[in-house]
Amino acid sequence: MGVRRILGPPGVFADAAVLVLVLGSCSQGGETPSSSSSGAAANPACSLITPERASTIDPALTQYGQDSPRPFGPKDYSCSYSSMKDGGPNYLSVSLNSPASAADIETAKRSSDCSPVAGIGDFACFQWSGYFRGEGNGASANTILVAVRGKEVLDLRYLSPPPAPPGATTTAPPPDGSAIARALAQATVDAGWGNGTALSVPSAPPVGPPATTDNPVCALVGADKVKQAFGATTDAQLLPGETSCRYTFGQPGTPGPDSIVFSLQLEKGAAASPAFTSLQGEKVAGVGDRAAIATGTFPRAKTDRPAGDEPVTTIDLIVVRGKDVGAFSVQVLISPTGPTLDQVKDQLIGLARGVEF
Repeated sequence: MGVRRILGPPGVFADAAVLVLVLGSCSQGGETPSSSSSGAAANPACSLITPERASTIDPALTQYGQDSPRPFGPKDYSCSYSSMKDGGPNYLSVSLNSPASAADIETAKRSSDCSPVAGIGDFACFQWSGYFRGEGNGASANTILVAVRGKEVLDLRYLSPPPAPPGATTTAPPPDGSAIARALAQATVDAGWGNGTALSVPSAPPVGPPATTDNPVCALVGADKVKQAFGATTDAQLLPGETSCRYTFGQPGTPGPDSIVFSLQLEKGAAASPAFTSLQGEKVAGVGDRAAIATGTFPRAKTDRPAGDEPVTTIDLIVVRGKDVGAFSVQVLISPTGPTLDQVKDQLIGLARGVEF
């Protein structure tokens, strides 16, 4: 499963190449995860969190994707659901790594900002990110369960929209991170991941004021540098994380430079991970010790993007420098009158070339 992007429905380290995957390749060789009950052709992630189990988390959820394998390995499976509720859209994503490597298991157990859960597998914890910081433009909210059982790693996350998306005339109630966490945990137990002990789920942090940050990752690339690199005319909103920094510009629904969402995630010591031994995508010279870039497009049904016909184009640049790995990511709506995909790629490479980490 590798290292996962902190914000957004599938994203950089979790989905660092392209999330649009070959649906018919679910039956890769090797061990079949124990959660699959309908044969090799079934997607084990969808067999684990079925539509019935997903409905216990959000009754409005419907399945819209079952992708496997993921770019970082043939043993990664995913399943996706979406719903319209409380100002939606909302998303539920399931990622199952089976059999997981020892490195993947250790990475999962070292998840940052993680509150332990009792009653699930050999290890389980919850993370929350996004809406608890109360950003002015609204930030999407992740409630994330990371669990390990035997040689399987599960990442189960529910993504909620901001209470007041940009341009909204009404305000939805803020997501209840504690209630969502309880529902995710119970669905996981119902799927057979309980360990026989009582289920105990931590409480989500309270909704708070806008965050300030001294995050060193944010210091690597300032908002002004990002703005200049991509030709944006609006100011950026900063969404800091534990090991990431994310800038969103003022018109994410308008094709062109101001539709940019840029993020940088830094993982210390990750260069030795099998996920980064052989980088996927087009090799890039002159950036770090090794680098590769990959692109993809997705429908615009995302909580940080107003509805529209233009697809979201993603560009992910993975850079290995010494023992560390940086993931530079751009989401943008390509405009017929603005920079082309190749030009945006060059802008991202140029920005990353000057970043020392």
